Amino acid sequence: MENIPDTYIDLMAIVRKRLDAIDKIKSLGEENFYLSEIVAFHGRKIIEAIAFSCLLAVDNSLKSVPKEAEGQYNAEKIFRTLKKKGLNALQNPSIIRQASEEEKNQHNVNVVIEGIPAKCLTYDDLISIYKKLHNWLHELNPYTKKGHTEFNNINHPQLWSDMSRLESMMECHTITVRGIGFYCTLRDKDTGDTKMIAISKTSNTLV
Repeated sequence: MENIPDTYIDLMAIVRKRLDAIDKIKSLGEENFYLSEIVAFHGRKIIEAIAFSCLLAVDNSLKSVPKEAEGQYNAEKIFRTLKKKGLNALQNPSIIRQASEEEKNQHNVNVVIEGIPAKCLTYDDLISIYKKLHNWLHELNPYTKKGHTEFNNINHPQLWSDMSRLESMMECHTITVRGIGFYCTLRDKDTGDTKMIAISKTSNTLV
């Protein structure tokens, strides 16, 4: 695929817009089934975008996407295919910080990009969230489910927790595309735009 970095950042810009929509709904402060339903819809699409972004990274490293994942829209199937083949293409949540004096002297750098393992999600984590979101996307069967209010009261805390985990993973992260490491931020602190910058690896430090 040509222009993989451009395709990747376009995909991340979509993720950011969906997270913005979720944030607007959250700002209303209403515990409403129909609003939660919209949040779940955006959440599933965010996970699908993450799955597609993994395929971009795999397309880069292997020069071809696994046949089982070609043309696939179901994020669970994409993640299971990549996991089965031992291909870890997920984003690594990261921050940019000032380099320590030791890092400056050793690597001649002023800033360091440092991973945040606590914000990482695995394929299994994403599959679990994806499957839970599925419950919001069909009309409730009156023979097996209680009413909308009851369903929302039971499930909306988990929904918002899962959305927070997705945003934490994607807000600022590193990814390898076409053999080059990139730092991606969904919301640049100066312009508010979604941006990517190329990075180089020195020892175990990204700079």
